[in-house]
Amino acid sequence: MSSSKSGLVAVLLAGLVAVSGVGSIGLGVASVYAQSSSPSSAAAAKVVINEVESNPKGSDDKGEWVELYNPASSEVSIGNFKIKASFTKAIIEIPAGTKIGAGQFYVLAISGGRFYNSAESLSLVDGSGRVVDKTPSLVDRSNDSRTWQRLPDGGSKWEFKEQTQGASNSPAVKPASTPAPGGSNNSGQANSSGMKCSGTCVEGTVVRIADPDTIYVQVGKDTYKVDLSLTKAPARNDKNYDKASSYTRDLCFGSSVLVDKDDGQKASGKNNLVGVAYCSSHNLNQELLDSKLVQIDKRQCGTSEFSSQDWARRNGC
Repeated sequence: MSSSKSGLVAVLLAGLVAVSGVGSIGLGVASVYAQSSSPSSAAAAKVVINEVESNPKGSDDKGEWVELYNPASSEVSIGNFKIKASFTKAIIEIPAGTKIGAGQFYVLAISGGRFYNSAESLSLVDGSGRVVDKTPSLVDRSNDSRTWQRLPDGGSKWEFKEQTQGASNSPAVKPASTPAPGGSNNSGQANSSGMKCSGTCVEGTVVRIADPDTIYVQVGKDTYKVDLSLTKAPARNDKNYDKASSYTRDLCFGSSVLVDKDDGQKASGKNNLVGVAYCSSHNLNQELLDSKLVQIDKRQCGTSEFSSQDWARRNGC
């Protein structure tokens, strides 16, 4: 091998050793960094939006708030995290230095009426812009002390119930035996919607308004068409049709609903029901009739299990 070639090989070998050394140092630094930051980042990533008050009683200007929950076993820092609203595009920043203890709650008070009451989804975004948690679309038109809450704390199920600001969301009251969707429940105990199920009931979310007295309810993977008992909607060319449709939409669309099946009526089709719908604890049948937006269907008065109810009698049954 010539002397010039030997010199070139020596230079190349020296270069490889140098590069290898730099690479080792770089990997070492990266390894230390990952070990020191990972636990904190992982814990912060578990923080969830646990409860939302978007429509408090009275003015919204100073009464809205969001509760966060830390299910991790260690304290986490959420300073400079943000709450982002999908509809209003509002962005509320959490103050720097804010921390949540293990298993604890943090309530962010919000002023200025920043949230939309009819279908608002909130996201929790960390300092790097990553979405840590996101709520479903929440509808709250009730203007009272009820809020949307995870049950249990940090769980995947959301329910609309009396607020528990800064404290654990109390377990839902359950009947002695919980029926499958569409199953029978004769316990007579109050269920999660605050209503009593007197027979066969389903609970879900209203996903479509077909007519003032016809709604579609999503229960798990199933969708039920629900015709309201004892009601007769106005014709589409009637001046009250739009008013009645708007009333049903504003009260029910996107909201939780309990449907108490009318055992005296028959509905065609596997997922078709006739019954009384309680949207966020409001009796839709009763309110439509009492407000004269729909008429009583007297053909059902002789067979409906609800025809003896006060609201049915005062409207013509």
